[in-house]
Amino acid sequence: MQPTTLLDNLNSELLAAFSALLPKGSPQRVLVYVESDDDISFWRGILTPFEKKGIHFEINLPIRNNAEKKGKVAVLEFANNVGNNLILCVDSDYDYLLQGVTPTSVLINENKFIFQTYAYSIENLLCYANSLHNICTQATKNDTRIIDLEELIKLYSKIVYQLFLWSIYFAKKGDTNSFTITNFCDTIKILEKPVISEQFSTTLQALKNRVDEKIKQLEDSFSNDRLHVKALEENLKLLGIEQTNTYLFVQGHTIKENVVLMFLKQVFDDLKYKKENQIKTNAKHKTELKNQLDYYKNQIIPIELVLNNNTEYKSCFLYKKIHQDLERYVSNLESI
Repeated sequence: MQPTTLLDNLNSELLAAFSALLPKGSPQRVLVYVESDDDISFWRGILTPFEKKGIHFEINLPIRNNAEKKGKVAVLEFANNVGNNLILCVDSDYDYLLQGVTPTSVLINENKFIFQTYAYSIENLLCYANSLHNICTQATKNDTRIIDLEELIKLYSKIVYQLFLWSIYFAKKGDTNSFTITNFCDTIKILEKPVISEQFSTTLQALKNRVDEKIKQLEDSFSNDRLHVKALEENLKLLGIEQTNTYLFVQGHTIKENVVLMFLKQVFDDLKYKKENQIKTNAKHKTELKNQLDYYKNQIIPIELVLNNNTEYKSCFLYKKIHQDLERYVSNLESI
């Protein structure tokens, strides 16, 4: 039997006892466990506004007795230890959409000390469609709208929506073989370099062809399930899922790396090229040209870096749900 330590028994009550030892008037300490280093900065941005209420959140990765368990699995091992002084913040994955079908879904949706992204993961919120133009502007210092990125992501979402319903359907059935999340994600990735001069039309058509073909395969193979998939659509609408926001509920790494960045990199390159041409046109002599180009190149920020640090998702309805959950928690904490 492994020896136990004080940290092995860490729970909300023990943390409350530690807090009682602090000088009078000290902010109440709340330990927050998250899935990864990237999640630390994301949840810091979410939690900071609530620290004005005399609470201090200390965000960390969970203390792992088993190094093989990482991410969400490692965080949820502390589900029995949560309380006012220990909370968990996790990606929803499909658990928000499954609404109690699995034990993990029940736990995440019903435990008032476990907070979730509601989107599949933090990456989906970082890719919030309304913020993408501003991300390109920050990266290139060029505010020209060469394409409506918000509408682009809405169109992408519409194309993959019906196939997404099939993915959720099999997840609800607990069928991990007929149509896996990996199969789904492989189908909805942007596979070739998009061409911005044609408004990405060829890329989107290729995506639609792939998705339509996969849907036909599923409808042919599982013809008795078609009506059940259609019925699922109404249930998901109650959770806020629409054809135009499907991207928020699809695997986050796929959306970020294989969809949004595939488009943003092309927009970034085009905006940068246009800005450099503008400098070349306006420069009066070679010295001025060199100085201005050098200055501009030093101002450019890699698009991936800007996207990773995006905080302009706070108008998203899913962020508002997170905020409401935290408001209820903090209000209860203040009343104790």
